[in-house]
Amino acid sequence: MDYKDYLNQGIQETNEGKFDEALHSLSRAVGLKPDDALSYFSLAIVYHNMNELISAFDNYSKAIEYKPDMVDAYFNRAQTILQSENKSDIRLNMALSDLQKAVELDPKFIDALYYSAVIQKKLGDYNGALENLDKVLAIDPNAVYSRALKKLILQKYIK
Repeated sequence: MDYKDYLNQGIQETNEGKFDEALHSLSRAVGLKPDDALSYFSLAIVYHNMNELISAFDNYSKAIEYKPDMVDAYFNRAQTILQSENKSDIRLNMALSDLQKAVELDPKFIDALYYSAVIQKKLGDYNGALENLDKVLAIDPNAVYSRALKKLILQKYIK
């Protein structure tokens, strides 16, 4: 079997929720082709599903290293930070940077815009948060969570 066979097998095992098997298959894929971004991304997804956030973060980083325009790797890497226990301002800024890169690569990435606004609110950048929420609402006027967050910021934080 070549790396693609292991990659495809690992993706299938991930889809079936067989994470231990997927780790084995995807690790074999990485071993056979250590510069394949999709193999690292797929491995990161398995770790993410297993709530092993540091390993997920590291593998998303490797995917980005080999494919710097992998939008979902930036978004998912930011999610590992948001899901972690340590949400210091430094780490939140790292997540924000990843989300901004995802939006740079895909300007209509609503989830990245929304989570950017969430982080900006936490960091006290209310105007930046409103700007991102306005972008979301321009793309999807029915984005309920964005509308609610905008209303909260306007009522509670902007005087």
